[in-house]
Amino acid sequence: MRRLNVEGCHLEQIHYLRTLGNADAIRDGVADAERVVLIGGSYIGCEVAASLTMLGKQCTIVMQEDVVLERGFGQQAGRFFHSLLEEHGVTIHGGDELERFEGEERVARVITRGGLSLEADAVVVGAGVTPDVALASKAGLEIGERGGVRCNSRLETAVPGIFAAGDICEYDSPVHGGRPVRIEHWDVAFNHGKTVALNMLGRDVPHTTVPYFFSDLGDWGGLEYVGPAYGWDEEILRGSQAEGSFTTFYLEDGAVKAALTVGRSEDLDHARRLISSGERLTDAHRSALGEGSNDLAGVGSEPA
Repeated sequence: MRRLNVEGCHLEQIHYLRTLGNADAIRDGVADAERVVLIGGSYIGCEVAASLTMLGKQCTIVMQEDVVLERGFGQQAGRFFHSLLEEHGVTIHGGDELERFEGEERVARVITRGGLSLEADAVVVGAGVTPDVALASKAGLEIGERGGVRCNSRLETAVPGIFAAGDICEYDSPVHGGRPVRIEHWDVAFNHGKTVALNMLGRDVPHTTVPYFFSDLGDWGGLEYVGPAYGWDEEILRGSQAEGSFTTFYLEDGAVKAALTVGRSEDLDHARRLISSGERLTDAHRSALGEGSNDLAGVGSEPA
C-alpha cells in the first residue's frame, strides 16, 4: 500500500486498508470514534465511508479530484456516487488534499492544503497501492511502466516458462489493442490463473477475458464495470441516473472501451462483446446504446 509521508503520519488511529487484518484494526479502532476522515475519493475512501456511516460514524472525505470516482468513470457517473454518499450523510471536500495530521499521541485533526481543519477521532487513508515486485526485479524480470511484471499476451515474462498473474501482472492485452494493462481485482487474478495454467500446459492461448470489477457502497448501491477505459472521447448513457438504474458506455474513436453499470447487469455481456470486437459503432448503433432501444443484440457484431 502507498503510505503518506506527511507531518503527523506517525500518530495513532491513522489506518490503511489492504488486508483482512487492516479491516479488523479499522473496525476495532473506530469503535469509540465519532468523527472519521477518509483521505482519497476512490474505491477505498468511498466504500469505507459508506460502511462506517452505516455504523453511525460521521464521515468526511478529503480528495484531490472534484467528484468521487471521477478518475475511473468521469464526472457524469462520478456525480451519481458523489450524490449518493452525500444523501446518506457523508461530507465531501473535493479539489483539496492532505497537508498534515495534528494531535498528541492520537490523531485529532486533519489539516488540508486548502485551509480546512477537520476534527478526527480516526483517519482511513485510501491513497492507492503499488505492487510488490521486489523479488521479480531481483530475479531480473522486466518491470513495466505501470509498475508490474511485464508479460506478453500469454502472461509469460521475458524468461520462458515464468508467468505472472494478478496485481503484479502487466500484460499486453489483446482486448486493449495489445497495450500493456495492469489491473487490481480478484476476478482478474482468478481469470489470469486459468490462462496461465493453460499455457503452462503448452496450449499457447492469449488472455482475452475482458476485465471485470465491482464495488459496493454499503447497501446504498453498487456498481459493476468492464474495461477498463484508460481514455475516452464519448460517453453514452443508457437508462436513468435519477432512477438509479443506468449504464454508461465509454467510447474512443467510435469503439466501446468500457462500460459502467448500476442496476443493469444484463448490459455487461453486450459490453464485453463490443469491447472485444473493437468495432466502431454507427450512428444507429449509438442510438440503440442509448435510451431509445431495449435490445442491444443487434449492436455491433452478433453475439457468439
